[in-house]
Amino acid sequence: MYRYGIYEKALYKRPLPDLLDHAARAGYDNFELSLDESDERLSRLEWDRSQRLSFQRAASDSGVQVYSACFSGQRRFPMGSADETLRKTSMDLMRKAVRFCADTGIRVLQVAGYDVWYEPSTEESRKRYRDGLARAAVLAERSGILLGIEPVESHITSVRKAMELVREIGSPVLHVYPDAANLVTAGLDPVSELTLARGHMLGLHIRDANPHTCFNLPIGTGTLDFVGVYRCLAELDFHAPVLVELWYEQDPNGEHIIREHLDYLKTTERSVRFERGMKDEI
Repeated sequence: MYRYGIYEKALYKRPLPDLLDHAARAGYDNFELSLDESDERLSRLEWDRSQRLSFQRAASDSGVQVYSACFSGQRRFPMGSADETLRKTSMDLMRKAVRFCADTGIRVLQVAGYDVWYEPSTEESRKRYRDGLARAAVLAERSGILLGIEPVESHITSVRKAMELVREIGSPVLHVYPDAANLVTAGLDPVSELTLARGHMLGLHIRDANPHTCFNLPIGTGTLDFVGVYRCLAELDFHAPVLVELWYEQDPNGEHIIREHLDYLKTTERSVRFERGMKDEI
């Protein structure tokens, strides 16, 4: 059975050790840390050795693995920016993020597929993004960290586009980290798209979605074909973590919702495993 993870922002905001404990109590195996564009979360990259060790101990004590970090801070400091200062800051932050993952035991650094966010996307910005990603892959190789490109709302909007970059750059640490819900809102078929990532999928973000939104829908009320996705994962011989990405950090009612999601996903997985005659353990 898959190891299920929960995104930091799906949990009501509290100190990180409490978030890890809360994830464990809700039944999750993994945790995804947010390195978003806020000063608060980017400042984590400046933690000293004792702070990093303390975070590692908190994760170990909770029993939850911090498998991945979502580095959406590059929306504010994009690798494809026309502003040289922003590009330099972006790569400095990437260097720090890779080191942070290496120091804290995080395996996967998730890189959003935005070339830019607050400025126009152009052929030049897309080239700068590609060049920045290639440099990031070298940094990650040196530290033994895996990079996962997440298809998003602009530029890298599909698994197909992400895999084009993966093959072009050709780094052993550069792969994809798709989001099934993002694919639905992009007007794509998640099953067809995920199939293109065979052998290169470091994890999967999942939640419900419809063609208009993928933000905090009650699970089972959208149009995402969960059974089809799990059948696809089985066909791909996929064994990496499945991660629930939601946004309830300002809503204490999220505790009930993340448990609902986990129950729904595990039930769906079991039904697919049963129909395929799959064993629960290797």
